[in-house]
Amino acid sequence: MNLKQQTFSAVRWTSIAMIGKALLQFVQIAILARLLMPEEFGLMALIIGIVAFAQVFTDMGISNALIHHQAISNQELSSLYWLNVGAGAVLMLLLILLSEPIAMFYHSPKLQPLLMLISIYFLLISFGQQLRVLAEKELRFASLAKIELSAALLGSITTIIWAILSPTVLALVVGFLLSAFVMTLLCWLFLSKGWRPLLYFNLMEIRRFLWFGGYVMANNLVNTINQQVDIFIGGRVLSSDTLGIYSLPRNLTLQLATIINPIITRVGLPIMAKTQDDKIFLKLVYLKTLRMTASVNFPLYLGVAVFAPEIVILLFGNQWEEAIPLLRILALWGLVRSTGNPIGSLVFAVGRADLQFYWNLVLFFCIFPVVWLGSQYGSTGIAIAQLLLIILLFIPMWYILVRPLCGAGLKEYTVNLAVPLWISLCAALFAYIITLPFSYSWLRLLIGFLSGAFGYMLLSIWFNREWVDAIRSVFTNFK
Repeated sequence: MNLKQQTFSAVRWTSIAMIGKALLQFVQIAILARLLMPEEFGLMALIIGIVAFAQVFTDMGISNALIHHQAISNQELSSLYWLNVGAGAVLMLLLILLSEPIAMFYHSPKLQPLLMLISIYFLLISFGQQLRVLAEKELRFASLAKIELSAALLGSITTIIWAILSPTVLALVVGFLLSAFVMTLLCWLFLSKGWRPLLYFNLMEIRRFLWFGGYVMANNLVNTINQQVDIFIGGRVLSSDTLGIYSLPRNLTLQLATIINPIITRVGLPIMAKTQDDKIFLKLVYLKTLRMTASVNFPLYLGVAVFAPEIVILLFGNQWEEAIPLLRILALWGLVRSTGNPIGSLVFAVGRADLQFYWNLVLFFCIFPVVWLGSQYGSTGIAIAQLLLIILLFIPMWYILVRPLCGAGLKEYTVNLAVPLWISLCAALFAYIITLPFSYSWLRLLIGFLSGAFGYMLLSIWFNREWVDAIRSVFTNFK
């Protein structure tokens, strides 16, 4: 297959994996919301935030370095592999040692044993990390999709069964660990292609990866803090119940992002890396990526915002009605936030991880005081603060990151977002009007989805034909 065919195949299989995992997560959340108390979700939100923060050091930025550098020796691969495993072991031990102080900081004794157990995740995932990255670099997304879906399915089944037998947050932790173990095992069975790491380690030989990876790791660290700052501050300021009510719609919003955005970051990065020396073609690839992302994300998030009451009642149950206004605000936050996701692929593809690091560092000094100020008005204040900040950063993000790296002007940048946004607004309004006569939540959601999807596709055929043609190419000639 040529590069275009490989790209569509990669998008196709990654879409299958992301949508499949998202559906599993939605089913899991819908069941657990009826079994667990808000306090349990509050604990899990803290655990996920801490794990996301620590996971930055597991990879050490090496994944993006492996994709960026095209020629890598077997000795270098072996040294990088053992570096990853060593980092995973160190992180596991550090989290065990820090579990008590972290639990004390959040005034939650239940947190300590959970953190000690979840620390095993870092060691498990480190054994298969490099195999997954190399498969992405080679665009072997069909195998990756099957592995990820299998691991996610077993993890979700375990979580649900455990929660039914013992409705505590431990169910989520056990399912999380089993999924990581299965993922690593399947990677060695189906992705290694007979490769085994040599008993070899030379730090000097992998300096070029560490230099690039250092900036990536520093960027990921600051970026992760920026993404989790609402949970870290909320865990300190809000009660466990309030944090749980906030975290459920927040996690749903971020879960929607995992359907589309990994397709962009995982497929877009190796494609852009292959074309990094041709700036004109790179700009074309980036703008197409931006249009494709917005054309899926915008209607999805606007649909969630419009039908938030129906989604909360059907997915979580009547006891979570307080989450409805939060879901509406966070859905709009997710919509604006999604426009920045293709930038990560662009930055790492051209080897400018330093530029994004400086951007996220500046952002850190903005987001922390903004979220802290919002937290004084409760969970709603945190959600509104994040929405306003991400809107204000839209143009500066283009000017600092997009313009210098691929040369895209503000007009062509905004046009590629304005078209799908306008179509999405029209489709969402049409769906809302159509559902006004109906009172049952499930019926409103069903009719709203069908009418909105019909209106969106019809308008897209007229005004966003490029996206329609791309979708047709992805789901035809399946290989």
